[in-house]
Amino acid sequence: MRQQVEQYFRELQGKIDAEAFTVEWRQHEALAQIQLGDDFYLFIIFSWSDNDCVVEYMIGDENAVIQARHLDKLDQAVATLKLAHRLATEKFSCLRPS
Repeated sequence: MRQQVEQYFRELQGKIDAEAFTVEWRQHEALAQIQLGDDFYLFIIFSWSDNDCVVEYMIGDENAVIQARHLDKLDQAVATLKLAHRLATEKFSCLRPS
């Protein structure tokens, strides 16, 4: 599954406009930090075990707080989140409703 998640993040990175894109790996989890502005991020947490997986999202600074100065980036963050989720549900059957 890790290889599939790596491919997912590579593909996502190629489709978005971001100042920085990093992924931290743990045993069965990946945390992508997508920097969209000064101290403003979209975080994607992808967790898996066997044939099950979960994806979660956070928008904001390192504490997932959206400050007033970031409101102009909010539309970009939401559009990126929607793209990320659409791509994830296309690639991973474990994310599709049964």
